[in-house]
Amino acid sequence: MKTELTIGKVLKPHGLKGDVKIETFSSNPARFSVLKRLKLDGVEYKIRRLTLDGSFGTLGLEGVNDMDAAELLRGKMISVSRSDLPKLEAGNYYIADLLGIDVYVSGERIGEIIDVLQYGSADVYVVKTQDSTCSFPALKQLIRSVDIENGEMALDDMVFRRVVVYN
Repeated sequence: MKTELTIGKVLKPHGLKGDVKIETFSSNPARFSVLKRLKLDGVEYKIRRLTLDGSFGTLGLEGVNDMDAAELLRGKMISVSRSDLPKLEAGNYYIADLLGIDVYVSGERIGEIIDVLQYGSADVYVVKTQDSTCSFPALKQLIRSVDIENGEMALDDMVFRRVVVYN
């Protein structure tokens, strides 16, 4: 399991006092409001202020006090230590933990998750198979179990056949 997770990206400067506009990579961005610190490309910053509006927000960091300093942060990825994040409810996972896990249908490995696409109704998991890729929605009736520690996801065969899309 990864100890540091990427949670967003700096989009551009916001205002004259060094704030930046950010995009979060979460279905529940409000969980980040408890953060006190974060990293931008490996450099740690203390958070002065964070306001969120859906998946976007503005972020003020200690030491970033003007528009020129904020401009230098454009495009940088935002990461945090897993220990600083709130615990997730059962059945919820950080995308970083799903990437690379093996997917099984009827006990047979079909491939590994290479991407998670986030849509309003359900996330879509993209799996690299031996020959190409396939994708399927993250539905409760489809996913029988997820074992992050062992890197395995088991799917219901009948539901899988109805929802899978081969690319």
